[in-house]
Amino acid sequence: MVNFVSFGEVLIDFISKDYVRGLKNATSFDKFLGGSPSNIAVNISKQGFKSAMISRIGKDPFGDFILEQLNNYNVDVQAILQDERFSTDIVYVLKSKSSPEFYPLRSASLNLDITDSYLDIVKKANIFHFSSWSLSSDNNLKNTLKSLKVAKKNNVLIGFDPNYREILWKTSLEIEDVLKLIMPYVDFIKPSLDDCIHIFKENKNEEEYINHFHELGVKNVILTLGEKGFIFSDGKKNTHFESYAKEVIDTTGAGDAFWSGLYIGTIIGLDVIKAARLGNAFSAEKLKYVGAICDIKNYKELLKEYL
Repeated sequence: MVNFVSFGEVLIDFISKDYVRGLKNATSFDKFLGGSPSNIAVNISKQGFKSAMISRIGKDPFGDFILEQLNNYNVDVQAILQDERFSTDIVYVLKSKSSPEFYPLRSASLNLDITDSYLDIVKKANIFHFSSWSLSSDNNLKNTLKSLKVAKKNNVLIGFDPNYREILWKTSLEIEDVLKLIMPYVDFIKPSLDDCIHIFKENKNEEEYINHFHELGVKNVILTLGEKGFIFSDGKKNTHFESYAKEVIDTTGAGDAFWSGLYIGTIIGLDVIKAARLGNAFSAEKLKYVGAICDIKNYKELLKEYL
């Protein structure tokens, strides 16, 4: 049994070494393990919990690097298929203190599959997590829906990261039509304001975004506001929390760190508000470092410090 399993992209992030205006002006990059679902799996594993990843990568040097890194972090990789027909995904990311510009080169993540053995992992997990990348082709959407039905039937908590961007979308349905299909299964959604603008193609106020997600069927909404913190809504009450961040070096992976703290709080039995505040603490810690994966303090220390 694993505490956490994620379905979606695992890839290589090439993050620019310097703060420059736009990726077109970046000349040198550092290589990092990346992909939102895998970042969360690593963060959770590093805190002493059991995590697993369901994905596909290329049978190439970057795929080898990914498996080596995940094994080093004790993430269960038995459900990561290394496939010579596809290339490992690469994303170029602009080092940034705000929302980073990125450019993806996608192959394997457009062809995610779920076998019966992979579904057995989902059935036995405490939490199942997925992102919009696992909805971004018709094949991926089909397999995600299959996974959601299995998770819901087995009382597995479900979290969805709506990190939708049009450049990633290869599905024949529009994003809002896909959300109508998946949201009734989802217990937690954590959009940023950027996510909301990209999904709904219009500027609304924060409450309107939150209400729209609830109308689509999700139970709990955590709307992150960058330096202004986040709003938690259970559909009855909206509560605003300030950011704990005091130092910002790089925002890459800050949202993934938030997810990690939220899920760990849930696993150890915190109520949803305290779990979200632990996520806020994880995010503040990550912002001090470059790259999505860093040495976040032990969750027990963060509980004492922030909660």
